[in-house]
Amino acid sequence: MNALNVVTLSEAKLFLRLDADYNYDDTLIESLITASVQEVELMTCQILYQRTISVRTNKKGTYRIFDYPLLSIESLTNTDLDAVDYEEDQSEWFTDVLSYERGYQTLVYVAGYGWDYEGGTETPAAIQTALKEMITYLYENRDNPKTHYPAIVDILLQPYKRVTLF
Repeated sequence: MNALNVVTLSEAKLFLRLDADYNYDDTLIESLITASVQEVELMTCQILYQRTISVRTNKKGTYRIFDYPLLSIESLTNTDLDAVDYEEDQSEWFTDVLSYERGYQTLVYVAGYGWDYEGGTETPAAIQTALKEMITYLYENRDNPKTHYPAIVDILLQPYKRVTLF
């Protein structure tokens, strides 16, 4: 998956009121989709499309995952690539992966919104609408952007903003 699965090119063009066969600005619109998805991920502290993430843990063998939504922990291996036993401790704001083996380890997990069974994305509709508003704003103001997105973007994203203090 990638950013173009959260809001497709055809959805963005429809929201922009462009004809489906108008393809002159397709590359620009795709880049605006990608930039908007990245911006909303930063604003909300949520991952908008599924991806596999690999990180190195510290010497104590513990790691705190703030990524949301966390779908699964795939593996935890030591430097010799041997599987390491671990426990998960989930809270509302993060998930701790606890290992009693000391030393650096590699943690692989999957996070982000996925697909529903009807072929669409599970990303909440309000986030998708905020993305479309951002794309429209960036498209229409590409020559002279102002400093802030339209207020509707903040209103739509407010319930989805996660705050992490770390």
